[in-house]
Amino acid sequence: MSRDAHPSPIRESGITHAVAPVDSRGLALVVDDEPTNRRLLARMLKKEGFDTLEAESGARAIELFEQSPPDIVFMDVMMPVMDGFEATRRIKAMAGFDFVPVIFLTALHDEKSLVQCTESGGDDFLTKPFNFSILKARITAMERVRDLQRIIAGKNRELEQLLEQDRQEQKLAERVFSRAVNDRNVHTEQFGLVQRPATTFNGDLVLTQDLPDGGVRILLGDFTGHGLAAAIGALPVAETFRTMTRKGVDDEQVLDEINRKLYRVLPPERFMAACLVSIPGSGREIRWWNGGMPSAWLRTQEGLQELASHALPLGILPELSDRETPRRVAVRRDDRLLMMSDGLLEARDPGGRMFMDHGFAGVLEAWTHGGAVLPDLLQALEEHCADQRPEDDVAILETPLDPELFSRPPVSRERHPEGGWTWSLTLEDERLGDLPSLESALRPLGLLDGLEEDAGPLETIVNELYSNALEHGVLRLDSPMKADPDGFCNYYQERGRRLAEGCRGRVDVSVAYEPGETHGMLRVKISDSGPGFDTQQWDDVSLDTTRPWGRGIALVRDLCDAVVFDDSGSRVEAVYRCR
Repeated sequence: MSRDAHPSPIRESGITHAVAPVDSRGLALVVDDEPTNRRLLARMLKKEGFDTLEAESGARAIELFEQSPPDIVFMDVMMPVMDGFEATRRIKAMAGFDFVPVIFLTALHDEKSLVQCTESGGDDFLTKPFNFSILKARITAMERVRDLQRIIAGKNRELEQLLEQDRQEQKLAERVFSRAVNDRNVHTEQFGLVQRPATTFNGDLVLTQDLPDGGVRILLGDFTGHGLAAAIGALPVAETFRTMTRKGVDDEQVLDEINRKLYRVLPPERFMAACLVSIPGSGREIRWWNGGMPSAWLRTQEGLQELASHALPLGILPELSDRETPRRVAVRRDDRLLMMSDGLLEARDPGGRMFMDHGFAGVLEAWTHGGAVLPDLLQALEEHCADQRPEDDVAILETPLDPELFSRPPVSRERHPEGGWTWSLTLEDERLGDLPSLESALRPLGLLDGLEEDAGPLETIVNELYSNALEHGVLRLDSPMKADPDGFCNYYQERGRRLAEGCRGRVDVSVAYEPGETHGMLRVKISDSGPGFDTQQWDDVSLDTTRPWGRGIALVRDLCDAVVFDDSGSRVEAVYRCR
């Protein structure tokens, strides 16, 4: 076939641009050091609907591939500068996860060379001279494979992007959630505490709160399932637990209230197993209640004492049974208590055996009076699981029962400070999401001395009013977004997104203590730079911990003598009477 019998291709810097047909099958790269072979194949490919590039060596093929990645490559083997094997290896490396078929066209017939074609990344090969009909059939088959690979790769990329987006959003929401629940625990330095979530969100819940008599109350809960759906129920539980414990409400009433809230807010198949332990300031006994959790264990001088489940989990029935009341057990100095979720006992080794059947009992038996068991327990768990990830959330809490660890002197009016003080803080722009705890800010200054009983409520008041100013004032988020679990999650994801994008604004916080004849007063003022918002929506909102929104302001009103917003909603003043 003479060159004049066909339209002449345009040649620019060694790159041949064929005239593209209307229905192009893509770009084909023809690599051969013999010009006649290249042109002959290129013309055939053009008739089949391909655009073509031509390269006279492997090295030139690499250059063209970098400039214009083709859809299919036809590769000779024996060429100067760089042979077809090496060129194919580099092309496959550059293509990455994008499948670009390489068909070897070679005069070599020996078995070793054909094996090399495959080992270098070739997807098919034909020996020269080849039949055009056979080549066309091979091309069609390879296009099917390529198109299928590209569809799968595209779907995988979309899935990876969605998964990564989901992971980032869950991390963000988990961070916000942890600050709302876990960061308010007290005496964390006195406990041995381990929490290992099976997913980003933790379905196990650990709460600790001071009792007015100088003791401490602990709740370890385990929601059915794990992940976000389980963790959503933790917020009303935490608020009920903290509010009622700070007020000194007895264990039975706290459990009744949490049970009622969960029964109303959770779907029928969801509930929370829980173990609640109160350690009074006297330190002579503990009160405990176990509803569906694994046995807690008390190590006394006389030996191990099991605190087994004796009640239904919370949220199953509308009311707790009268027979499922908290129990009491005497304790002495150096006694210790171990609590856990079932994720610990059901952790499996590579052979599928549970930790409760292989390892846990031995650790308990070796537990000596006065000593900590948690280090040995964790070591045994690590050896048991090896590289196995837990299938369920794991929570373990060990606490010494020495009364002086938690007790504080009873607060009397005479101990209230006689001198007043004012503390203020302004956060702007990127600092808006980092309000420090009042405990960390005021304690080193001695401003909480004599106000120990009031520190918890004060922390709650400032946190709630600050969150209100930030979220509704500066970030302009709509509270009713949290009306359901999906909206609740979306709300905090949006909150995190707006903070991460660098919001502009300012929130001023002022806390003043005013001594009085009988009770001191704490006056909290918070203002924000936002445009304001309608506060009337909260005027008639009562404290209902089952409602996902509007609880913060209702809780503040419940704690304070007065809460007053200005007309714009950008300034609020709350007055709290000290105990």
